[in-house]
Amino acid sequence: MFRPVFIYFTFIYFLFCDVQAQMNLDELQKAYLNYVLECAVENSVTPDDLEELKNLKMPDKENVRCLFACAYKKAGMMNDKGELFIEGVQEITKKYFSDNPEKMKYSEQFIQACESVNDAPVSDSKKGCDRAALIFKCGVENVPDFEFIV
Repeated sequence: MFRPVFIYFTFIYFLFCDVQAQMNLDELQKAYLNYVLECAVENSVTPDDLEELKNLKMPDKENVRCLFACAYKKAGMMNDKGELFIEGVQEITKKYFSDNPEKMKYSEQFIQACESVNDAPVSDSKKGCDRAALIFKCGVENVPDFEFIV
């Protein structure tokens, strides 16, 4: 049940996926799986939620949005204010994919397209659940050249 959540949750990071970086990618996957499992304790998802995520749609449920916010924060791509943390995304990209210019380009494309989510009004402020859904949606809509790990 957690594997599909992991795959779709890590969508943004796997914009940069590459065979050359398999060792780094494995390390990244393990870290994110741990984040998702930790966050799923308080933010469970249903099979229907997983099906929506599989179709690249964020379910309109607070627990799913909050699962993403929790994991984004643990990963360092969302700050304590519940905002997309641009510097965090850049650090992760450099750490895992600095040897791949194409994946670095996808990261920059994501940042340029999605940094405006920080200006969008949200109802949950620092909690970040609503903004996490906006980040997910932005990535899906604006960075089509991603690769999923299956």
